[in-house]
This record gives sequence, structure tokens and C-alpha cells, in this order.
Amino acid sequence: MPDQPLTLVSVGFEAEYPLLRLQARSLARYLEPADVRDILLIDNGASPMPQRVRDEILAEYGPLASLVTILRPDEITAGTRGVGWSTQQVLKLAVAHRVSTDFYVVLDAKNHLVGPLSPEHFRTPDGRLRVPSYSFATHPLRKDLEHVLRYLSLDPAGYVPRFTATVTPFALRTDLVRALIADIERRTGRPFAKEFLRNELTEFFLYSGWIIARGPGLEQVYDLDMPASPALWPKAANEAGVRAAIGTVEERSAPFFAVHRRALAGLPDDGAALLAQFWASRALFPSVSEAQEFISAFRVAFDEQARRQRRRDLPKKLLAAPRKIRRRVQERLAGLRG
Repeated sequence: MPDQPLTLVSVGFEAEYPLLRLQARSLARYLEPADVRDILLIDNGASPMPQRVRDEILAEYGPLASLVTILRPDEITAGTRGVGWSTQQVLKLAVAHRVSTDFYVVLDAKNHLVGPLSPEHFRTPDGRLRVPSYSFATHPLRKDLEHVLRYLSLDPAGYVPRFTATVTPFALRTDLVRALIADIERRTGRPFAKEFLRNELTEFFLYSGWIIARGPGLEQVYDLDMPASPALWPKAANEAGVRAAIGTVEERSAPFFAVHRRALAGLPDDGAALLAQFWASRALFPSVSEAQEFISAFRVAFDEQARRQRRRDLPKKLLAAPRKIRRRVQERLAGLRG
């Protein structure tokens, strides 16, 4: 099956602006313009991205800049008041109505390319998409997976041992995302975003679970043996963690790498030096010293943005607390009945 150009969807907010610049730079470095149809950049900040920041990010896209559309949440779907992780998840699915290719690839701000990428990376010769999968038996998101599967009237026991990962990049089939949204709105009588947020769903679990419950079946759509892209997570934000993540990139010749914003903000000097060397070796910075300056500047900006975000999130967390308590009680009762 001939490969279509890629549609890439990325989402970020204020604390991630520097990472979005790095991501844009990496796409310009390692993607051929002919391999890209659209780049949809979702600005999920509390306020619209300042023009200066928009200009800086677009400049980093280089020859891909003309393919980029920056979207605010209300340009994608209604019912996503406020910002944050849950709203971001809604947008990754609702944006399917803006996609003109058969599938699209969702990125987080932490993802960037460290090697050449072509559309065939995400598709098998028989036309299925490729995503990672693994066991959720001891995974921190197990309860979230079980909650979504019950919402879809699926027995979690059959899927916890192996299910699609929640990590990006994640390729989604456009027609199935649209069908999922239409089905949920038809069944509930509520707008998709409102239903998603009301039930505290999780985007990739919902999408994959829906394909099992009401779609063509997961293995008809996906090859589930794709390795997860190497990433540096906050719990491994040290020199050993950086070395291990880079080693995985090199061992797999992985095109994508990810550095979580909290990992980058908390990285000690020896880990930061190693990461800077790696980024410079992959031509994402002209020199190691410039990569180190990027990390230092990110730390300062991150601390300030984190303080602002905590002030914004406090009222929402207070309002959400009763709903979370009800959900825990419902899960406990479901477990007792089982």
C-alpha cells in the first residue's frame, strides 16, 4: 500500500514552549517536506500563545513552516473550558475532524526526532498501523485502563495483560476516531468533550477499547509489536537514566526520543551534560554549549511556569475532588461485586 504524507498533531502549553521549539527544529532536520501533509499544533495554554512565541516556533520548522496550523482548543471542539491533561486528551481525538489523511500521528511536546523518519515507520505493508503495547498488570495507569474498559462494557481482565500503550507518538486511524466520537455522542446525547471529561476517560484507552467493543477489532487495525520510543521520564532524571535512554535510541536506531518537561527541569548537571552532548551529536544544536544553555534556560522558565500553573489549577482541583471520591467508591463497589 503506497504511503500517504503524514499528518502530525502536537499539543503543548506555556511550560512546554521551549520543547515545542526543539520539536519543530527536529522535524525540520529529519523530515522530508514531501512526506508531510499537515502539522496541526494545538496551543493548549491558559492564554493564546504570544505572537513572539508563535514566530519563534514557526521559524524552527524551516521548510515545513508552511504546513503548520496553530489551533486553539475552541477551534477544535466546544466544551473544553480550562486547560490541563484531561482537556489535552479530548483535543487529541477531536482534532480528527481537521485531518485530511487516513491516519494521523499524535505527539506530545516532549517528543522530538533524533533520526530520519518516513511515513512507513507507522504502517505495515498490509496497511495496518503500528503502535506499542505492553502489560498493565503493574502499570500506574492500570486503574485508568480498567475504568475506561468498564465504561465500554468490556471485562478488563482480558485486556490488562496486554493493551495498547499510552505513550506518544501514537498513530490513530482518522475514520475510526470520527466514528468513536459520533457513536459516543449518539449513545449519550451529550457532546463528546463533555462526556469524556464528565467520565474522566483516557484518550488512547478509549480509542483502542472502542475499536475492540464496537469497531473492526484491534488486531485488524494495528500491528501491536512496535517498540515504544525511548524516553527520559522524571523518575530516571539522572546521569544513569540519560545514558540508558540514549543507549536504547542507538540500539534500536529509533527515530524518536522524548524528554519529559519535569525530567529536564530536574536533571542534575552530569545528566544535563550528557543529554546536551547527545542533542549536539544529532545536529539539534550547533554545539554542546548551546544545548546546555537551552537546558539551563528551560529550568528557569519551567520553575516560573510551574508556580503559575499551580495557582491556576487549585480551584479546578477543589471542584473535582467530590467526583473523584465518587469514582473511587464506584470502583470499590464494582470490585466487591466481581
